[in-house]
Amino acid sequence: MLGALMFFLHRLLALVVIAILTCLTQAQAGVLVASTHPLYLIAKAVTMGVENPVLLLPPASSGHDINLRPSDRLLLKQSDFVIWFGRDYEAPLYELLAHQQNAIALFDLKIFRRLPLRDLKGQAIPQSLDPHIWLDPENAISIANYIALVRGRQFPAHAMQYQRNAQRFAEQLRAAVTAEKSQTPRSYWAYHDAYHYLESSLNFKFAGALTVDPELPPSIGQLIWLNQNRPHAETMCLFAERQPTAALTAKLSPIHYYPIDEVMASSTDFVQGWQFLAHRLEECKR
Repeated sequence: MLGALMFFLHRLLALVVIAILTCLTQAQAGVLVASTHPLYLIAKAVTMGVENPVLLLPPASSGHDINLRPSDRLLLKQSDFVIWFGRDYEAPLYELLAHQQNAIALFDLKIFRRLPLRDLKGQAIPQSLDPHIWLDPENAISIANYIALVRGRQFPAHAMQYQRNAQRFAEQLRAAVTAEKSQTPRSYWAYHDAYHYLESSLNFKFAGALTVDPELPPSIGQLIWLNQNRPHAETMCLFAERQPTAALTAKLSPIHYYPIDEVMASSTDFVQGWQFLAHRLEECKR
């Protein structure tokens, strides 16, 4: 009963926000701004043939390191729809967007599959949120549907096009998941835990992280724990954003390093970017 009530309240909140955005759009024309690259790629797929969304941050930027120019701040105020993930991923944007009527923080809607952060040994951290929700294909599809809903309310003449684009996006992404999912499970290490949302789609099992923060080096104690608990003494896959040092590689051997770009910075299409990630991870199983 409580769960149903909370779902209703979140849906009601979403509809209220949409109503506010619709009124703002009728008052003045503007643009759709997406905060980070994965969100921009989804928005781009949904608005194809109708408009061109604007990316706020450089493609390689995460939501943690944000430096806005005065022109960026003006863009956020003048647009009719700003979509961002929220405080748990883009904390520097919170003070600017938290009370801005044209902005929607996806984390506030709580209508997506939400997974917790995990500690270095893979245990869930209570009351936490892993912010990388776009890596879950069904979450990405939900984001696309939500953008189509909002934009369709703001521009009714294009509502069907937004919906068709979102449906095409969903079909393409689900086809990619079907093509990429392996029947053979495989354990992996991560430099830091950022791939939780990919595991069920690709049949991976998290065996531990080297550090809680990619900017911090792993501790000797954690390296010892990883080696003592490595699954079946197999050659481990290490997923990381950058090449580990030779000294670190020696301490964890045998490992295979696989560079991962979870923000899809080099991609111009979300489905292709997700497939590239999947291909990179699947190399671990060969």
